[in-house]
Amino acid sequence: MFPFFKIIYLILQGLPWAILSPFFWIVILLVWTQYKRTAEMEKKMFGTIKIKPQEKVLYAIFYGCLGGLVGSLVVMLLGVSITEAGLVYVWPLALLLMLIHPHLMCFSYAGGLVSLFSLIFGFPRVDVAGLMALVAVLHLVESTLIFFAGYINTAPIFIKSEKYGIIGGFSLQEFWPVPIMLLTIVTAQIPQQTLIRMPDWWPLIKPFPDVLKNPNAIFMMFPVVAALGYGDIALTMTPRNRCRSSALNLLAFSGILLFLSVLASRYRIFAFIAATFAPVAHELLIIYGKISQKGEKPLFIHPPQGQMVLDVVKGSPAEKMGLGPGDIILSVNDKPVNTPQELKQVLDAFPTFLWLAVKKSNGEIKNPEMNAYPDGINFLGAILVPDDENVTYVVMEEAGIFSRLIRWLKK
Repeated sequence: MFPFFKIIYLILQGLPWAILSPFFWIVILLVWTQYKRTAEMEKKMFGTIKIKPQEKVLYAIFYGCLGGLVGSLVVMLLGVSITEAGLVYVWPLALLLMLIHPHLMCFSYAGGLVSLFSLIFGFPRVDVAGLMALVAVLHLVESTLIFFAGYINTAPIFIKSEKYGIIGGFSLQEFWPVPIMLLTIVTAQIPQQTLIRMPDWWPLIKPFPDVLKNPNAIFMMFPVVAALGYGDIALTMTPRNRCRSSALNLLAFSGILLFLSVLASRYRIFAFIAATFAPVAHELLIIYGKISQKGEKPLFIHPPQGQMVLDVVKGSPAEKMGLGPGDIILSVNDKPVNTPQELKQVLDAFPTFLWLAVKKSNGEIKNPEMNAYPDGINFLGAILVPDDENVTYVVMEEAGIFSRLIRWLKK
């Protein structure tokens, strides 16, 4: 029987060491920098910030630690060892690939290429099954985080569409510092009473046979920090649905890669299959994610009547009155609001009582009200889908350093 409780106890003992490491806090600093940049973009586009960067960082730490616990359990259950996983080769290659395009920094590409090179030429000596299993576990953790937390810190954006003009959407940019326990194989004479006896079927991901020939070889846990991120946009579906669709696709990818890794530790042919599957399948996921929204109608287009809500500011009157993405404000205090200027004229009077006619996404008409006596309200806190191109909008572009350098030289 697998000693779950003993393993969980050791994981909980080890994870705080990862959290206390300087690298964990360096990752948090990088996360805060990214969120601060997003906040500056929101301020420029909408004149307000939806969620403060420090709040986003706290979310990232909380969910990152939960993700690390899940990942650690999977690593221990499968017995994934990084003793000869070739990370010393994978990291530099991943950084080089990032220069071509940011998404190529993912270990699926560098890990797959290093594994194939090792299988074909015999150098470097790499435990392909262990490396591919590690890639699969990291994507499993990432898919879990995307499913449960990928939509928490969404940022509203405007994008120019050739067919529909300026449309609304959401930028899904999440970053998580993930403290995780990994395994390595060491040779040491340790008293038996301090060791945890594992079942005969363990590990599922078997290392090279010669590694375990030494009678003093043992698996040892050690803490590390991984930095995981998720970048996407939601145009044709809500952020929650977009995240869950992406997460399920990524979960399928990681599940298949894990299965191939188990087989690769037993049959050499599956090592070739796993090493090929990782970069090819991951790239297909990227391509599918890009084209999946192109043929569908965007959710947030300026309506023929009223003003469509793209998002609401936290704690604002709009949020308190229950407004949300996709709602259409038809009138305020019985005055039609077909343009932002008409809405501004109503609010410039600092009304002490607001009543709205709102068309919900299901077609139902609601009439939310709010008493603001005696100060009145002149800021609704609703980010509206624009009806013209005289707004700041985002140009969707993600180029590598090489591409940017070539473009700069051509100027």
